[in-house]
Amino acid sequence: MAEHHVPLTINEDGLVTSVGNTKQQNSEYDTCVVCGKTSPYKVQTHIDYRIGYVEGAGQGCFQPKQCLQSNQSDRELLAIPKYLIEKYPNDMELGGVIREFYWNSKK
Repeated sequence: MAEHHVPLTINEDGLVTSVGNTKQQNSEYDTCVVCGKTSPYKVQTHIDYRIGYVEGAGQGCFQPKQCLQSNQSDRELLAIPKYLIEKYPNDMELGGVIREFYWNSKK
């Protein structure tokens, strides 16, 4: 699971009075990891209550076909072969393999 850091507000007695910047969090919406469009879900909405969220990847669009066909020049996609993910179940090791795959595809 990803590690998240949130600011804490601590009073003079050393007690936590609030967690996170609630004013900012309530207005921030998640974006699609593929096309960058704003999703209808706020960042703090738990993933069990979302549609289109993929653990390990992030929030996706509701209409994947339109999303993948959109012309987003500032985003590039790289297809990772399924066998790599199955062969390297350790996330740290898989990350290195994916990075190597990426650089080999640039040659």
